[in-house]
Amino acid sequence: MYFPYMRGKQNELSALIEVITRLQIDKVQPVIEPVNRSTKPLINAINALNSGEIIPHIIVNPEVGQLASDYPDHLYSLLSQENVRFVPCIRLHNQNITSVNIFLNKLISHELKFSLILQEDIIPSNASSVISKAIANLIIDQSRYSNQFTNSLPNCVIISSSFPAKDKNANYSSMSQFFSDAHTTYNLPLVRNQIGFGDYLIISNVWSTKGGPAYVVALHITYIEKSNSNMYVKHSLSVTNPNNQSDTAGKFQEALDTMIQFANQTPSLDQNTLGFQQYINLHNINHFPGLGIPKKLSMMHHIETISNCL
Repeated sequence: MYFPYMRGKQNELSALIEVITRLQIDKVQPVIEPVNRSTKPLINAINALNSGEIIPHIIVNPEVGQLASDYPDHLYSLLSQENVRFVPCIRLHNQNITSVNIFLNKLISHELKFSLILQEDIIPSNASSVISKAIANLIIDQSRYSNQFTNSLPNCVIISSSFPAKDKNANYSSMSQFFSDAHTTYNLPLVRNQIGFGDYLIISNVWSTKGGPAYVVALHITYIEKSNSNMYVKHSLSVTNPNNQSDTAGKFQEALDTMIQFANQTPSLDQNTLGFQQYINLHNINHFPGLGIPKKLSMMHHIETISNCL
């Protein structure tokens, strides 16, 4: 099972909505961390996912953004007033466990499903009863936990920050880079009782609100290499005028030309995904849609690529 971890920004939510019809609904369970105070776009996204018979996990005590809080009661109450289906996902660590346990025990008493994000090794005496009842126990970056703890978890999901993020677009390698083999190793499994894996798609796990014109335009596209079943990411970069922010549209077309050329030379890259088909259309009509849309298309392509391989 694939658990794509997405921050609830406009392009992330739009990517989910648009790619729904292409996904294996029994293989993909999105995890959404709301980051904007207005919950209307989030509600619309959950409705769309529900229409496609997908029930997302919604983090009701987000760590970042305008709704950041250690306590889940407020956001859960807001979402529960809407006619949507979601699994409340609760961040749990040793500092908030006492207060959050009260909320979790209410869910348990009403026989409601929930999932947990365990942010550190949790003291067993404080949480064993709720961990055992979670339909998914998510851990972020396996190396941060002891083997004893991870192997004690039922219904374990390993979320990894697989994208090799750089501080500047110009620093990305022009060569394909290893991204992940989690889509093959989760079945081994890596830890006892592992039921799934996840990633942050083609963005970093580090929260940022930065944006604006770029000196170098970088387009990121993932593919599963048929010869070894590993996933790789190709960074296609503009090369003209890297020292100024002029002609972003021209730089986008330059990077897109490089991406399309690479795809045509790489049979392992699936050009039939909805996201990549939209890239091809932009290339054919020589259109620059802004820098947010390409990120959305790459996320759509990534989710569909993984869904297709499971």
